[in-house]
Amino acid sequence: MNGGFMGAITQSQETRKLPFRDFCVEWRENAKINQNVACRHFNANHNSQEQADEDREVILFRANRIAERQGKKKPFRTSDAKRRFETFTEAERELIVLAMNAESKLGRCLPKFISIADRTLNL
Repeated sequence: MNGGFMGAITQSQETRKLPFRDFCVEWRENAKINQNVACRHFNANHNSQEQADEDREVILFRANRIAERQGKKKPFRTSDAKRRFETFTEAERELIVLAMNAESKLGRCLPKFISIADRTLNL
């Protein structure tokens, strides 16, 4: 299971050995993290790691725009797309949540598929 369905398990975690007690502690921490909806969806890896990173780049770009509108400097760089949600500060996570909400609104107003033929205009 490379990457895991929701991105919770990485290749390095699959192959390492842990004492049972440490495993239990880590499992509980991961279970708690995955209860957080924003964390679970930001860390999601539905199709591939590359696609997941691109999705996070879009979210972080939107978060930077929100920060600029609030009069703050841009907190995120492109390389931050590889980071997990829980590694950001609380202020950064707030911007990410605002950006995810903005993106979800956009998704509802678009159809599931737009034909490439629509690139041409017949006026």
